[in-house]
Amino acid sequence: MKKLILIMVIAWCLPGGVDAFILKGETHQGPLRISSHYRDLSPGNVIAIMVESPVPSKAWAQFGDKRYHFVSRAGGRSWFTLIDLGLAISPGPHVLRVGVACPDGYEKTFSVTLTVTQRPFPVKQLTVDDRFTVLSPDVLKRVLREKKEIEAVYLAITPSWLGEGGFDVPSRGVLRDNFGEKRLFNGEVRSRHRGVDIGSPQGTEVRASNAGRVVLTGNFYFGGNTVIIDHGAGLFSNYCHLSAILVGKGSLVEKGAVIGLTGSTGRATGPHLHWGFRLYNEPVDPLSVMHLPFEE
Repeated sequence: MKKLILIMVIAWCLPGGVDAFILKGETHQGPLRISSHYRDLSPGNVIAIMVESPVPSKAWAQFGDKRYHFVSRAGGRSWFTLIDLGLAISPGPHVLRVGVACPDGYEKTFSVTLTVTQRPFPVKQLTVDDRFTVLSPDVLKRVLREKKEIEAVYLAITPSWLGEGGFDVPSRGVLRDNFGEKRLFNGEVRSRHRGVDIGSPQGTEVRASNAGRVVLTGNFYFGGNTVIIDHGAGLFSNYCHLSAILVGKGSLVEKGAVIGLTGSTGRATGPHLHWGFRLYNEPVDPLSVMHLPFEE
């Protein structure tokens, strides 16, 4: 059996983030490289694991209780996976395992310890109509039905990549870095903010932050008029509180395509765009996703 020698190198100042790692190996067919990219290792961030191989191979990753499969690119010689650091993840060391299977039958699993840091989240008080905090039995049924419908969409994973390069901010306006914010509606803690807000006038164009397939559109009790786009590899973007939806479910959209107009539908205190992401149904910070390198 052909030998594969891998040496782990910890790089302290890589553009992929502080303490980003590189695994290097040498096969009989040529060099193999595994690298990580992320903004930082705090709750809500996304880790991209990239693998480059001289021959088509297979790879997987394990983080916590989740197993992640890699998306193949470049004819099977380059592939990647995205790993979510959820809002509830505890600070401290967490083990990431990456497995590689080469065509000659060689298999190897490598372990890397990632130290998750604490992240302070702000608290914001908001005043909304009581109907958004004290739900009638009929409204509660609607909310639970909508939650089930939305989660079913996020759990339907496309095992390929539909995006085109990196992600763009979807609308003009004031971008607030308020992911994870603890929301007090009418004086009571009601939710965590699972996206970022872009303040803009009513009717401002909203564009797809990357290419993908529109997998859900509709009017929802809390999100108002909403569009959800599947970008593949378990990653979805969502656009809420729209005044108008300009795409249909099932449509393939290019990056930058106009998909709606900003508004204040649903539980909103004024015109703005709520822009969020889900990775394997876990809310992740849009600004973290924008930091990741994606090939054109």
